[in-house]
Amino acid sequence: MAPTVILGAVHEIINQALEKLEEMQVPMPDYALKSAGAAVIQSRTSPSLRTSKAKVFWYSLPVMDYMRSPELILEPDNHPGNCWPFPGSQGHVFIKLSVLVIPRAVTTAHVSGTAFHGESTSGAPKDFAVYGSKEEHEEQGTFLGQFTFLATRNPSQTFQLKCLEVPQLKLESA
Repeated sequence: MAPTVILGAVHEIINQALEKLEEMQVPMPDYALKSAGAAVIQSRTSPSLRTSKAKVFWYSLPVMDYMRSPELILEPDNHPGNCWPFPGSQGHVFIKLSVLVIPRAVTTAHVSGTAFHGESTSGAPKDFAVYGSKEEHEEQGTFLGQFTFLATRNPSQTFQLKCLEVPQLKLESA
């Protein structure tokens, strides 16, 4: 048997096992949590949305515009208003993982549409791509997949990646 046929069969078995795990709702380890040692590399991440509508006050005097940090996405918290806004319709975040992993899947979660009491979740990222890199300073990284989050489905969705050994992930949203 050709090595590529065997490799394809191994990938198929792995993907079937991952699908069964997802169906059984067995939690996978989340290496992209701050508590697990993950960190956002600010120099490789889109800037946060700066708004003059929200201010930071010091002794009742407004001293600067309030901005939410991209570090928020490394927290397991998922409730309305606890998000990282970035300007425009596209942004990206570079997450450095604390350990070397072979990523098999990425899970993204949004607040359930019912939590908004009729308001829209249309501002949440829908189309996104995942890249992996072995070195923090790699320009582009290796493409691991492009996905669409469907808000009408489960608020937490898992997407299977191409296999690659990487200690960092870069997520781009459109």
